[in-house]
Amino acid sequence: MKKISLIAIAVLVLCFCGCVTSATKDSSGREYSSLANEHDFDYFFPSYNFSRTFNTLEEAFDFVKIAQIKFSTSSTKAKAKGLGARLFGPPASVSAEQPVLMFCMLRARNKDEAVDLSKIEKPLEQVIKEEVSVSLVFTIFYEDRGVSISNFHLKSGYKYSSNSQVKTFTINDDTYNAEYPVGWGVEKIFSYLKKEID
Repeated sequence: MKKISLIAIAVLVLCFCGCVTSATKDSSGREYSSLANEHDFDYFFPSYNFSRTFNTLEEAFDFVKIAQIKFSTSSTKAKAKGLGARLFGPPASVSAEQPVLMFCMLRARNKDEAVDLSKIEKPLEQVIKEEVSVSLVFTIFYEDRGVSISNFHLKSGYKYSSNSQVKTFTINDDTYNAEYPVGWGVEKIFSYLKKEID
């Protein structure tokens, strides 16, 4: 009986380790943390608002994972909250050659109010480090589906007084309503975009 239990535990450990390993490597098997270190902050975040297109969902997935690591290390703040959401609204206009469309938005707040990142005179990375609260939001569109991934980072010693999430997004004058399924992270978001789950 003990032998069977030990085998079962060993199998569970191996399965868990395999899941963890696959979640930290890109499609070519390279570590996301190493890839994040290969480029500076501006490579991943050329502006506080920008868009990118990708040929495949796998490319977009890898970019999100690497960019999230870069943002966390550059901001020097731990992620305090964040969830994935399905977006409902008009279909986004994407090209056949690069069918994955991504928008990225950075936001920052000091103790009292939002920081207007369009008017900063310092490098964006420096502002992200200095402010109390910073957020990184991706919205991604593929075929007839849209999603958002929101991460909120907070300086040590502070805490959020509310766990509310963004309810609507306005992108290129189109409004999208967000619905947050329980427990959705990056992996579930991309499974939804691939139509593996609803």
